[in-house]
Amino acid sequence: MKDVLWEIIEGNGPESIPQHVLVVGAEGTGKSYLITELAGKLATSGYHVLKFLYPHCNIVNADYIINKVDGHDGQQFVILIDDFDRMLEALPNDEQYRLRAFLFKKNAPTLIATSTGLYEGFSDYRAPFYDAFRVLHIPPLQKEDIAKIFSADSYIKVIDTEEFNEMLLKLGNNLNYIRSFADAYYENNRLDEALQTVIKKNERYFRYMFSSLPGVQQRALCGLAYSGETATSLDVLQATGLSASNIASALFRLEKQGIISRVGTKKRNVTYQIKDYLLCRWLNVTSDTDSLC
Repeated sequence: MKDVLWEIIEGNGPESIPQHVLVVGAEGTGKSYLITELAGKLATSGYHVLKFLYPHCNIVNADYIINKVDGHDGQQFVILIDDFDRMLEALPNDEQYRLRAFLFKKNAPTLIATSTGLYEGFSDYRAPFYDAFRVLHIPPLQKEDIAKIFSADSYIKVIDTEEFNEMLLKLGNNLNYIRSFADAYYENNRLDEALQTVIKKNERYFRYMFSSLPGVQQRALCGLAYSGETATSLDVLQATGLSASNIASALFRLEKQGIISRVGTKKRNVTYQIKDYLLCRWLNVTSDTDSLC
């Protein structure tokens, strides 16, 4: 992946509009780690680098970025933005259009951004950043890849236990989750307590993601979580009391945002699951969603 990004950056010529890249992957799959390493290589190779790495500040206007770049040679300038989807959520449409206009001209800097999913602003043809990127998906990590990244004693000691490996599949190879879970599980050797520790550590992210959704999508997501690890659209309908059209629309939006996924190939009464296992558990135990669900 890093080699592909490097080839794209080097291939953006001085008299051309640069090709920008969106790196997409689930939470904890190594997106931040990837572009942090890329920032170091760029800096030692003569590039000017403007980076907003997680947790970055909220950018409220395009001028903030444009002024940082102003005065540098565009061909040798690369902007790295982690969690670009979250940044856009806080950036008004007119500011997004100004930023896009700045990036899509000759000698503009190359933008390498990350996103936890294909945010609607990248796929809606009416949105400022529609069709703005070459999209690269980070593949799921394999067990041997994780072992190379982690050197902590806690991970090494628990990697061969059956209970840990069963949970590893549910955690979706999320590096942040696995690191926290390995530490907690190694400390007390109790699965439920270790999971609660990881959920508590990530509660701020869960709360932010949930509160950013429209009310109908919140209720549909709760209904899906309350119905079990997998549930049909009819189950969600019965759990929420929403109309069939509202449920269909909410599930469609949640799937498009990468929060839920389909199970199987049925075309009617489709079965869904929440992709983030810990988010599903959080929705079942937190009291913050009770009034909506």
